Amino acid sequence: MVREFFYRGDRYRATVHGRPGKEEIFIVQMLDDDEEGPEISIDRFEDASNDPEASLEAAIATLVDRMHVEQGLRASDPAAAFAWSDGKVMARVHNGVQLAH
Repeated sequence: MVREFFYRGDRYRATVHGRPGKEEIFIVQMLDDDEEGPEISIDRFEDASNDPEASLEAAIATLVDRMHVEQGLRASDPAAAFAWSDGKVMARVHNGVQLAH
């Protein structure tokens, strides 16, 4: 899955693959004009701090929080909750084959 989301007032793109609780997650902060900014990733299968029962959204939010700490980033709106972006579908995949839009 490749999907955009908003968290703490900023826009990100998540690329996720794997089975629930054991996904590989790649996060890129999206800047103005769709430029890519800071990024971070995690393999939930191998990460010792992973809670496999946590939702994908909770795991993504935790990863973004970690990126902010590690890279000294400041959130635009620290109180803003996680929300998937509506409308902008980056890729739809079925059985490993990307479908035409």
